[in-house]
Amino acid sequence: MIHSRHIIIVILAVFALMSVGCHHDNSTMQQLAGLDSMVYHQQEREALPILQKMDVKGFYDEEKSYYSLLLAMAQYKCYQPFTSDSAISEAVEHYRKSGDKVKYLKALVAQGCVLEDLGNSDKAVETYHKAEEIQPIADTAITAYAKLRLGVLYQENIVGAKTIAIEKYKEALQLYRSLDDKHYQMLCLSNIGAIYRDYKDKGRQDSCFFYIDAATELAKELNDRYFTFINIYHKAEFYELYKFDYLTAKNLVVQAIKLGGEEIDHPRAHFCAAKSYIKLGQKDSALYYLNHAPAVRSYSDSIMYFKALSEIALFDKDTERWVYYYDKANGLADSILIHSQNHRLLAVEKKYDVQLAELNKIKYQSRFRGALLALAGVIIASLLLLLGLMRYRNRLKMKQNEAEMLKADLEDSLTNLKKMQRLLGDGEQSDDGKNNHSNKLRAIVNQQIDAVQQLMKLSYQYHGEDFAVKFREAMTLPKTGDESNYWSNLQTLANDLHDNILVKAQETAGGTLNDSELNLLALYCFGFSFTTIMVTMGYKHIGTVYNKKNQIAKKLGVPDLDDFVSQYQ
Repeated sequence: MIHSRHIIIVILAVFALMSVGCHHDNSTMQQLAGLDSMVYHQQEREALPILQKMDVKGFYDEEKSYYSLLLAMAQYKCYQPFTSDSAISEAVEHYRKSGDKVKYLKALVAQGCVLEDLGNSDKAVETYHKAEEIQPIADTAITAYAKLRLGVLYQENIVGAKTIAIEKYKEALQLYRSLDDKHYQMLCLSNIGAIYRDYKDKGRQDSCFFYIDAATELAKELNDRYFTFINIYHKAEFYELYKFDYLTAKNLVVQAIKLGGEEIDHPRAHFCAAKSYIKLGQKDSALYYLNHAPAVRSYSDSIMYFKALSEIALFDKDTERWVYYYDKANGLADSILIHSQNHRLLAVEKKYDVQLAELNKIKYQSRFRGALLALAGVIIASLLLLLGLMRYRNRLKMKQNEAEMLKADLEDSLTNLKKMQRLLGDGEQSDDGKNNHSNKLRAIVNQQIDAVQQLMKLSYQYHGEDFAVKFREAMTLPKTGDESNYWSNLQTLANDLHDNILVKAQETAGGTLNDSELNLLALYCFGFSFTTIMVTMGYKHIGTVYNKKNQIAKKLGVPDLDDFVSQYQ
């Protein structure tokens, strides 16, 4: 009897424990299901602190996996950074084996978001593709989101196919239309329009207008000021960059800026307005928008800022400032491009190294892995070739810009040379003691005047690099014969006409100025432009003249070389 009673007590205890466990399972899963509804219905900011405070120590595998995917998605939507993808990877593996298609789909999308945040875009793309391929569609909204993220990644990928991005955005758009989700429809339409904007054929440009206008209408319907602003700005930028219709661009971007007010901080809109106004000849309005622009926050903002400054300098016919700002903008753009390509190249090389280690480990027994190694080598070679071609294109562009700059500088060069000719003539008439150095210098100056006049004629016959070569041949000083004393004669004349400026400069600098710096200072005294100085002294880039000028000013202890030279004019 006692034995039977003990058995009954044990059975009742086991039943009680099972009841407690089931209650724990049900209550935890019910709570997570409630948080699921919040995370996936735009209440992630309320759900995230609740998830972060939950004690997961006693969670079973199912609860832990559900918790991990919800926490990952909430963090991603709240822009909180990740340090690892291990938790979400375990959740993906759990749901892959469990057969729960809905949660497997959600876990894959959450894993893609984590990988994106960690900078592993290639792996994220692979993960999103797995999610979109689950058939039949387990959850339309989640599948649509996977396609949307694929569109974003293909759009941002510098060597990726934009056509794939458009395809994914359109697939996502169809799914969001079936759900009547106007917010995400607006995102898809806006991004498709932004991609079509960069194409130059008329058909795709018309598509750009169609999608951007549709996105704008949805943004207005949703009372979304930010996306209304963004779409109007994108349209303005299209007219400014590709249609060269600066009046329409100006009207659109001013409309966007007024709509955004102080709440929408977007400096590039102001720079677009400045560029449009200066193209219309309205400098005061251009300067207004340039000076009232919000602070730049990215390299792209800085590029637009320097481009606006270069357009204003071009309007002012200030060649030196135009070259300076133009080079700054292109330098930043090239550095971003090269950095992006290097980033992809390093990723490929890293992948190559991993594959090589695996091949060594198995002693090259797998032909398939050998093919992967060869493919990685081809990809690396292709990227290097692409980088080389782009660098070559940039060099050609720089040479073309140099030729146009030299043509624009011819009249200025002729004016300065004739000014020196007059100074030499006056010196000969007023003081016979200067003839020893001025006679030799006069011959060289006359020779250069003839060369510049000849180059003015050649500027109509030669273009691009051919003209730049002719310019250097004509303007570079001879290195032999009596005329090789050009620099010593020029320095002597500069001292005679400018109150011993070179002597006093050397004293001020404590004897640290070298011959090259004294020669540049002498040319600067006679008003030579930076371009003429570059060619006369044999420099390859105009930036060298800027650097030399700043070095001399630093040695003289003045903020700008003009401050020192003006004392002796």
